[in-house]
Amino acid sequence: MSLDETLDALATVVAAKPGGLHREGQAQMAGAVAAAMANRRHLLVEAGTGTGKSFAYIVPAVVSGQKVVISTATKSLQDQLDRRDVPFIAEALAAGFPVTWQTVKGRASYVCKARLIEHTDIVAQDLFSEPKVEDRYSQIADWATDHPTGDRDDLPFSVDDDTWATVSVSGTECPGRDNCPMGTTCFAMQALDRAEDADLVIVNHHLYGTHLMSDRGVLPDHQVVIFDEGHRLEDTFASAFGFEIAPWRFRQLERASRYLRGVAGTKATETLLEDLSLAGEGVEDALGHFDGTRVAVPSDLKIPFEAAARVVAKVRKLAEKTPAPTQSQEGAKARLVRLAGHMEADLGLGHQLPDGYVGWVDRRSYNVAPIHVGKQLADLLLHDTTVIVTSATLTTGGSLLPLASALGFEPDETTGLRAPSPFDFEKQGRIYVASHLPEPNAEGFGEAASDEIVRLVTAAGGRSLILTTSYRNLERFSEALLGLDEFAIFTQGDLPKRQLLEKFEADETSVLVATMGFWEGVDVVGRSLELVVLDRLPFPRPNDPLWEARREAAELSRQNPFMTVDLPRAAMLTAQGAGRLIRSTTDRGVVALLDSRVATRRYGRTILNTLPPMPVLTDLRLVEEFLAQH
Repeated sequence: MSLDETLDALATVVAAKPGGLHREGQAQMAGAVAAAMANRRHLLVEAGTGTGKSFAYIVPAVVSGQKVVISTATKSLQDQLDRRDVPFIAEALAAGFPVTWQTVKGRASYVCKARLIEHTDIVAQDLFSEPKVEDRYSQIADWATDHPTGDRDDLPFSVDDDTWATVSVSGTECPGRDNCPMGTTCFAMQALDRAEDADLVIVNHHLYGTHLMSDRGVLPDHQVVIFDEGHRLEDTFASAFGFEIAPWRFRQLERASRYLRGVAGTKATETLLEDLSLAGEGVEDALGHFDGTRVAVPSDLKIPFEAAARVVAKVRKLAEKTPAPTQSQEGAKARLVRLAGHMEADLGLGHQLPDGYVGWVDRRSYNVAPIHVGKQLADLLLHDTTVIVTSATLTTGGSLLPLASALGFEPDETTGLRAPSPFDFEKQGRIYVASHLPEPNAEGFGEAASDEIVRLVTAAGGRSLILTTSYRNLERFSEALLGLDEFAIFTQGDLPKRQLLEKFEADETSVLVATMGFWEGVDVVGRSLELVVLDRLPFPRPNDPLWEARREAAELSRQNPFMTVDLPRAAMLTAQGAGRLIRSTTDRGVVALLDSRVATRRYGRTILNTLPPMPVLTDLRLVEEFLAQH
């Protein structure tokens, strides 16, 4: 694959797109991706909104002829790649570079045929007593009979999460192809079979983390992996590389153990299942004493964990040696053995944490995660797979080094690129820093910030997205804005997220007030959004156990915890929030930072250097003049 081939292919794709134009940043990124694949060198590339980064990595992936996995953080982007971007590129390049692709999702996204058989047996025994729910099961079963994928997203009707959970399995439940009676016709396994033959495989970050932790036993072998939405990788892999011990897991195991009553219904079996229930209660009671606390597995947890592990081991052994007379019981047995094995292993690790891990209790759930994921990524992935990470926001203060270090990349094996945006930020936008406001933790901030928001929203004629870091500010700012009768005020929680965004975009002068879930993934183009307000810098909570452990590790390494742990996270999330404003070459507006520390603290310059390069204002009158110019 030569650079010229890649750029020629990109030009062909752009020419095929209605209104497609050459974008210098897109071409630079495509060239860098092609070079990384050809030279087997890692690449980190920050490509701001408007760069067209999905085409910039899909085209060189197609031209390379290599097996490539593309991983996203969100289902919406995964679906966009699968149903829109890749098909378009495949058609445009069909003559010279034919390509096949397959999307693979987590086990719970697919109907489990073994679970459907179990349900049929339950109905046959008159054990199901809710006709409406039974009708929904019948609909799912009929749909799954002829459907090629069994993917929940393809259902022609809605199904609530509780119902879906009874016809699907999680990754920890699925016993695998060889141990399931329906393994040869399983929807999830068929997706993996198709992925074996595909040139491009589209997955999500958590599934890829599961692949790494299972000794690369989930996805087909590949030479390259491209992580889009890469700013989420550290958090997602920390979750995927850790585990949770919680009451719901015991209840899940108890439900899976019910089939033992039918095939091994002795008094000893009943006693064992009662012991399992008591073990779960013992763990739950012990966790209740440590809610919200970082713990080093004291005896109050170690003893119930060890006791529960012994009971779970007995359940697993009983299931292994108990015959399963019917096909549905065979599937239930395989799932029970799988679940119990996972639970037994996690309880064992839970009372003796591995080095480099931290454990904490949150809402009666014991969580375990690696303090840093970089070493594991280096060991499990970076040595023999070309890794490309991209996002609209990867840098801190203009540097890729903080993220590269967190993810385990070695500088001499990694290339960095900041692809230029096609937007003219100098003309299209302004950053307003409310330097006169009290600091967010100071007395009077809430009232002063509310007054500032009312004035800003009035100047913008509505058309505002107010992003908060707390529900307290969400309620406070919403209440203050309700006095502006000329604008519709939408507040997170009034409607589902998608409906809120649709109403906000449709009503050009409306205002939307929302918390952290809206700081990314909101794409509103045009005059419906000309003001984005961020209430404060989103630093990690000081008492968050995982972040506490990361700060301590930084101190042990003689690094500044604030500069190496807290600031990169706050800068990246602030850039994500600010990125909601300019989404096209015709958009314009203001990003308002109400956190005066951006102006008064030395680290404020780092924050500003992470944001799009828009002129910075501290005079509200100049902001009002800019907003009035449209």
